[in-house]
Amino acid sequence: MNLPNNWYVGTYLFNSKFQTQTPSHRAMAIERLLTGSMKDQVQELISTEDLVIEAVRDLVKDELKEYIRGKINSKPELKDELKETVTHYFNAKARSLYAEVKATRSAAKLGIALLPDELQDDFSQALFALFEKEIGNVLERVL
Repeated sequence: MNLPNNWYVGTYLFNSKFQTQTPSHRAMAIERLLTGSMKDQVQELISTEDLVIEAVRDLVKDELKEYIRGKINSKPELKDELKETVTHYFNAKARSLYAEVKATRSAAKLGIALLPDELQDDFSQALFALFEKEIGNVLERVL
């Protein structure tokens, strides 16, 4: 391959692609043009930009969290109020979940009662086995 005299000397062939040993922007741009499609190059640039944006977002979120923690820790009455609020929130969520479980149980009982008598036992056992398996999976994930 004939390259111009000003071509970066540190360029070499590796895995059928040109790479440079030093970060020469001009050499890297030329290599990219020689070694890949424009679509791949644009996607690579976009994904790099997304990575930088995501990293900056994480840094900003960390700074905000630190600022908020500092404000909360500087005011004990606010900290206690927030703890109480979170406790009430999770208790309400637990009550809501319990109500949904009870409603599901009642609906299942109604569904079984609507079946012919000869199918009720088999269906009950199948339904129980299904719930037992699902509850086992949930407990494995939680514990």
